Amino acid sequence: MKNIFTLFMSTVFVLGCQKEISNQRTLALPIITTAPSSAINSNSALSGGNITSDGGDSVTQRGICWDTVHNPIITNSHTSNGTGIGTFVSPINGLQPATKYYIRAYATNSVGTAYGNEESFTTSTSVVTLPTLTTTPISELFSTTAKGGGTITADGGAAVTVRGVCWSTTANPTVTLSTKTTDGVGVGTYISNILNLTNNTTYFIRAYATNSAGTAYGNELTFTTSPYTVYVVGTENDGTASPYKLWKNGVVSSLNIGIEQINAPNSIYVTNNNDVYIAGTELTGTNKKAVIWKNGTISYLNSDTSTYAIAHSVFADGNDIYACGICRTPTIDAGTIWKNGVGTVVNNSVQSAYPWSIFVNGNDVYAVGYEWNINYYQAKQWKNGVASVVAGAGQTASAFSVFVSNNNVFIAGYESNGNKNIAMIWKNGVGIPLGDGINSSIANAVFVVGNDVYAAGYESKLVNNVAVLWKNGVKTELSTGTNNAYARSLFVYGNDVFVVGEESNQAKLWKNGIATTLSNGTNAGYAYSIFVK
Repeated sequence: MKNIFTLFMSTVFVLGCQKEISNQRTLALPIITTAPSSAINSNSALSGGNITSDGGDSVTQRGICWDTVHNPIITNSHTSNGTGIGTFVSPINGLQPATKYYIRAYATNSVGTAYGNEESFTTSTSVVTLPTLTTTPISELFSTTAKGGGTITADGGAAVTVRGVCWSTTANPTVTLSTKTTDGVGVGTYISNILNLTNNTTYFIRAYATNSAGTAYGNELTFTTSPYTVYVVGTENDGTASPYKLWKNGVVSSLNIGIEQINAPNSIYVTNNNDVYIAGTELTGTNKKAVIWKNGTISYLNSDTSTYAIAHSVFADGNDIYACGICRTPTIDAGTIWKNGVGTVVNNSVQSAYPWSIFVNGNDVYAVGYEWNINYYQAKQWKNGVASVVAGAGQTASAFSVFVSNNNVFIAGYESNGNKNIAMIWKNGVGIPLGDGINSSIANAVFVVGNDVYAAGYESKLVNNVAVLWKNGVKTELSTGTNNAYARSLFVYGNDVFVVGEESNQAKLWKNGIATTLSNGTNAGYAYSIFVK
């Protein structure tokens, strides 16, 4: 019996010891491999490692160590690249040119430090220098946005990893102290969109490029943002529910309100209080309604009894908002002028009329357009609702724009000579031909500053139409004729002349004859009206 008890106790003791031993962990060094080196130049390279096992305890340090002799360890030069298992990347810097280095990845846990396989590389003989670049002159300059960029002609012997422009209101802007853009990598020419500027402010700008040697800067340029804001309305078929757009200093936004509504903008006016009024049309189902947007909020001009109405032009005079357009009746298109939403028909009840432009001067309200006269259209003016013929005695004529300056009334349009359309300016009813009669031409807009009379439109050449600006009758072609182009609207601010329209189915803005594409360059776009404030 005693022997049996002794045997039982011995068994319990042995089993207890085995359980205690089985609960103890067996720790080991981590298991790690070294990544082959890459991106080797005269003073840097790239490597890393892969830790596949932590040896039973957490890896508290990892990286690459290197030396000019075999089997480098962490008492030599080394990097520290985080903790834990998995892959990591180690940039190796501060190397000497034309030198052979041996590297090993390492990983440390509580047991000690393990090393991966040894790799080697030789740095290049050339010394990496800073990139060489120049700063691109500023273009498409508005009050809060501009376009710049740079050209990198040499990378300095190492890849350019960051590039862009930096700018400040003080000289010598840098990437660490100034606002900057990031515009890709590598050598070559790049474009930078400069946003969030302050109007009427002078900025200093430099292109920059960074490689392993540091950051280089291009030549410093200065530019001053304009004191004004440029508003343009038009369309861009970008595949969204709203192709109708407002560009403010070149930045586009949608005019659509609701997916089922299609809104077409025709005219824009901005008040001294910066209220933005846009005249146009809303198509809901089969009904087309004349509308005004004030800062994006829509109001309707025509009554619900009309199923077809268009607002062509808008003008703000103090607290009064005027518009002109048409409301279709069962018999005619009724030319209509609205004041604060109340419409007045200006044509007779027999012939259709189409007021196209409106201008308010003191107590006088001018509208111009055209009216059907049995066999042809006549260019018409309505002053305070009273009609008069501008042109069209026997031949078709139309008026598209009116501007009043020093009580002189200027009207832009065209008049047919029986063979060609001739762009015209009428001053107080007296016609001044702009076209040569050889090529058809049309003036769509007029603007007067002092003694200077500006008109914009287009002229038909052998193949395509050419966008045209006239100043005091002298023609400047805004497009080359390679593609179809049209000038639709015009605004003069100080010494700057702005024209909008389209060329090759792209919305265009010409400032002093220099073109900027407002649409994205891929989808069809058209600019209809401009206002500068």
